[in-house]
Amino acid sequence: MLLLLLEVLLLGALLLGSVYYFFLLPPRYPQNIPAIPFWVALIPFFRDVDQSDLFREYIDKPLRTHGAIFKDEDLYEKSGNQKKIPHSVLAEFLGDNVISARGDVWKSYRSVIKPGLQRNFDADMIENNAVSLCRLLRESQRRAGRGGVAVQDLLQRYSVSNFTEAVLGTRLHALDRADAPINLLQTAVKKEIFKPIFLSFPFLDRLPLQSRLAARRTVGLFKNELKRALQASHHMQKTSLPGPTDKLGKRMLDARASGLWDEKQLLDNLTVAFVAGQENPQLAMISALYLLAKHPEAQEALCQEILSKGAKSSADLTKEDMPYLTSLIYECLRLFPPIGQLINRRAAATALLGGDVVIPKGTYVGYHCYSTNRCPVAWGPTADKFDPGRWGCSSEAIQQNYRRRRARGEWISFHGGKRACLGEKFAMLEMRATLIQLVREFSFTLDPMWVDRKTPVSRFDAPGSLWESPLQFGTDERFPPFPGRATLSSGSTAGFHRKGKRGKERWELGDVRGWFWVDWV
Repeated sequence: MLLLLLEVLLLGALLLGSVYYFFLLPPRYPQNIPAIPFWVALIPFFRDVDQSDLFREYIDKPLRTHGAIFKDEDLYEKSGNQKKIPHSVLAEFLGDNVISARGDVWKSYRSVIKPGLQRNFDADMIENNAVSLCRLLRESQRRAGRGGVAVQDLLQRYSVSNFTEAVLGTRLHALDRADAPINLLQTAVKKEIFKPIFLSFPFLDRLPLQSRLAARRTVGLFKNELKRALQASHHMQKTSLPGPTDKLGKRMLDARASGLWDEKQLLDNLTVAFVAGQENPQLAMISALYLLAKHPEAQEALCQEILSKGAKSSADLTKEDMPYLTSLIYECLRLFPPIGQLINRRAAATALLGGDVVIPKGTYVGYHCYSTNRCPVAWGPTADKFDPGRWGCSSEAIQQNYRRRRARGEWISFHGGKRACLGEKFAMLEMRATLIQLVREFSFTLDPMWVDRKTPVSRFDAPGSLWESPLQFGTDERFPPFPGRATLSSGSTAGFHRKGKRGKERWELGDVRGWFWVDWV
């Protein structure tokens, strides 16, 4: 019996050792490089923690002490998930694309995509969607009575509509219908892609698990729905009045028809363009609303700048000189970059850092946007503080500061160099039009009972969200654009508070995990 027990213990030890060696121990890992233990990523599995606390306790100091900068893009070449974890559902979803490709393949992707992303966009189309967003908020408010209205789902549908209509040139009815196929498929894909266990241990996707096989089918349905809708719109445009020929969707279809791209390249690049062009602006909008709610003085300054321009449309105001709006957007993106870190480069040859740290060939490297954008050496002792004024007061000073910060690598929310974000122009236009439309109609304040905490990625209920409780609105049905506005604020418990002459009231909303309350003014 004792011998059997010893054999079981030995086999268990061998099994654990094999798992560690093959799946957890990085191959040829440089032994003298400062490292953050792998188990830090597993803490949220076992403990309820604030993501900010994890960053400060385990990540911030090593990054500040041992940070490195690479400049040789040929040595540290692009390499995405399709190379790093080719067996994963995530790699199947995004594939080989303009963000992760390199060499001649990347140039062929870029030649098609860059003109479609850097043309002049129709701000009127974004404004129309912003007006529809406000209408949906009012309708949701009427259905909820005095209850709260969730904004994350609506902002997702809104950003999908903006990107697909203004950039791709197709209409998916994402904002018109909650049950539109693209909305249902996107929600289903996110639930599969962002499952913490498979993000932390992607080798599990090698196993023939029924749930992962189903996830791959969902990914296929999503990608083909995008292509189907794009082809349908393209066919309708050919049989009606000719439309713009420089929209990204048409350029992608033409690349496939000409043989420049094969079918997989079309699907992969269409998917990554959709994900980057929809999700990143959505995250930026959520962060901006949070910061406006937390800093009413900044919100009031923005409102006054909007009011000073007169009763113009949001689309017209995007063309106006609005320095405070610009600085506010830059500051929101500095504090909360939509992509907090990016590990998509690989050493093409063995390299030497600092004279003593060897980076073996094939090692993956990347950068931490969240940390870089808050570096106290670059931004001073107030690096973690929200301060739009740090950018300057005039548009000229703000743009000069912006260009200098980017050139120095101190602000990398749009990345940099020849691989900088191609969608920056559209993202800035969308943010400007959206904030103008929302701030001219609502003001946001934080509920004093709300606990300000951020959720580790492994605890996400809604993938892409940063805060533990999804942000929600309460809206007044009768708001005029100027000057009487509903006052909104965020909270973190299941319920809704209305402040009035008779004090606070509580409105139960069932299974709601975050909300806004309203001061009716």
